[in-house]
Amino acid sequence: MTRIVHTSDLHFGRPSVSEQLDCMEESVRGLTPDAIAVSGDLTQRCSAPEFEQARSYLERMREIAPVLVIPGNHDIRWLGAVARNLGLFGRQAHEFKYSRYFRYISKDLSPTLEVPGAVIAGINTAHGISRGSLTRRFRDLGVIGHVKRRDVEEVAKAFEKADPDAARIVMIHHNPVKGERTGRHGLANTKEALRSFSELGAELVLCGHDHQEAIHTLESLEETAPGLVISTAGTISNRVRAGRPSSFNLVETTEQDMGITTYSWKTGAFRPSKQRVFRRASASGRV
Repeated sequence: MTRIVHTSDLHFGRPSVSEQLDCMEESVRGLTPDAIAVSGDLTQRCSAPEFEQARSYLERMREIAPVLVIPGNHDIRWLGAVARNLGLFGRQAHEFKYSRYFRYISKDLSPTLEVPGAVIAGINTAHGISRGSLTRRFRDLGVIGHVKRRDVEEVAKAFEKADPDAARIVMIHHNPVKGERTGRHGLANTKEALRSFSELGAELVLCGHDHQEAIHTLESLEETAPGLVISTAGTISNRVRAGRPSSFNLVETTEQDMGITTYSWKTGAFRPSKQRVFRRASASGRV
């Protein structure tokens, strides 16, 4: 069995809750995962002190298991995003946009991690105010993300190199399934992205952004990716949706099945609150 802890939206800064972060760290140690996946929004204001706190926390997590992390929309500098979108300063604008993430977390915005039994391909969907993320709704400006074609091509390479029997997992920040409370997609190109992931043989998508835990499977052809499972992790902060607790997910895969368990904050601890188990596609049926 391969065990992957999936957490998101830690929001170091004023929204962070130290008791919950400490408790999650303790809980993760007890779960003895093979990998830890963090799907973005490490910070609230993209400030240097917040990134310092996030880096320290991730370093402690790396003592438990290998960590794969990608940025979220709160982790980029907006002035750089605007300059890049307007075509100003070229590469310098791009470097400025992610400069604090580069300095404190990683230069790799779309990293990949393979552990026995699974390969996780991260994709950066946090581009700020950019052409690919624009929608008809003004309130989406700078909040919505998108999947770039060249990143999908990198996922294909990572999957091709991986063990044929390894679970194929994609991690993005923005939620591709509408949130129950918000009723909003996090991606501007949801259908195209999900279709691409499915065609590559992905079995599971890890995401966050919506601050509410959810486990979905897309069965209908209308969704363009039948059978693809979506694990949405909640937030570990005080920025929870009304009626939703802080939470993280545990993914467990075997040759036959994939199970996802949500651990929700209740009475001073993270406790299992819901679980779903899915039959995996056969190795011969994957691309």
